[in-house]
Amino acid sequence: MNINTFLKISLFFLIFAGMVSYQASAQNSQKSNLEILEQDISSELDRFLYYPSVDRSLPFVFSISSSKNNKEEKKFLQNLVKKTASAEKLKISFVNPGEEVKTDSAFNYCRINIKKLNTVYTKLLKNSFLGEKSMERKITSELGIEIETSTGSMLVKDNISTIYTDEIQYDGYEKFESSEYGFTKSFPPDISFLESIIFPAAIITASAVAAILFFTIRSK
Repeated sequence: MNINTFLKISLFFLIFAGMVSYQASAQNSQKSNLEILEQDISSELDRFLYYPSVDRSLPFVFSISSSKNNKEEKKFLQNLVKKTASAEKLKISFVNPGEEVKTDSAFNYCRINIKKLNTVYTKLLKNSFLGEKSMERKITSELGIEIETSTGSMLVKDNISTIYTDEIQYDGYEKFESSEYGFTKSFPPDISFLESIIFPAAIITASAVAAILFFTIRSK
């Protein structure tokens, strides 16, 4: 092998290794499904808490409900409210929906109704046979929000609605999901029957036959 051929081969492998490293880095930098929901909802929630009519010096009393009466959804949003309040240095407390607020001091009463938290892998974007595969990830939320004074005057009545889409790798998509929250999980799009069932079965069969032949030959 002459020096030019050696240099060309070396350069090829360096470029290939760089491309693999870049793809791995890009994939690792993508946020989880839960982080995306937290980021998008928190940003929208901040917007309402900064309404000119809302006195942020007063404590906030939050009442969180779920249209599906889903405990996971309520737990998620309560934790998110705590994070948002901590970052904004707001004084907060929680009551159950319909529960009377027991305090003589003025406060902002914030009711949040969770209508939808959802993760869907909508379609395949790359689908090379036995090669690279990627799919579209779509994460949505919809919440109703009302903020009123302790005397019952309505300050805010609106909806929080977020939609996030991007492209993620098909293999290993589970790492973006949270075992604690079902709304961060979904089923990926189907790949071809040949690729998902027949080809792997053929590989296993061929491997088994090769192993049998190997031990048969050795035993003779």
